[in-house]
Amino acid sequence: MDTVDLINPNLHYREPLLLARNTGKDFVDVSALSGELFHQAWAGRGLAVGDINNDGRIDAVVSTSEGPAHVILNETSTPNHWLVLKLTGHKSNRDAIGAEVKVVTARGAQYATVSTAGSYLSSSDKRVHFGLGPETTVQQVEIRWPSGILQTLRAVKADQILAVDEPR
Repeated sequence: MDTVDLINPNLHYREPLLLARNTGKDFVDVSALSGELFHQAWAGRGLAVGDINNDGRIDAVVSTSEGPAHVILNETSTPNHWLVLKLTGHKSNRDAIGAEVKVVTARGAQYATVSTAGSYLSSSDKRVHFGLGPETTVQQVEIRWPSGILQTLRAVKADQILAVDEPR
């Protein structure tokens, strides 16, 4: 409701975008440091995330009501490593939606489920992205495909987009 502030002065139809940095212990608001886009009020409606330019950093697209979509490229300088998996199903659905992925490094395990869902009228990148910190190799990748097939990859190098086909 674009007149919500007439009913409740603490609520606003348009709000500035919020960008938070995960410190590992909490989240810090870094909006003020992140460009002019974060200094303006918008009626944001949808958010899609993914690695748009294939550089290993998660980017975002924000759609607005009565305005343009905004592409936010992540240009953060970091020494950290990453791995992106692009899964293709054969017995399972082609997009591998629902596949469960476990990645193990010396620092522990991470989990992800292949999905495009996430925000109103938006579809995010179906590839799964793992931040690896200082690790340059993934010890093991386990993929449980929607068909029930379990696939294991070992000693996978970091900093790549790896295409993985479901075994036939």
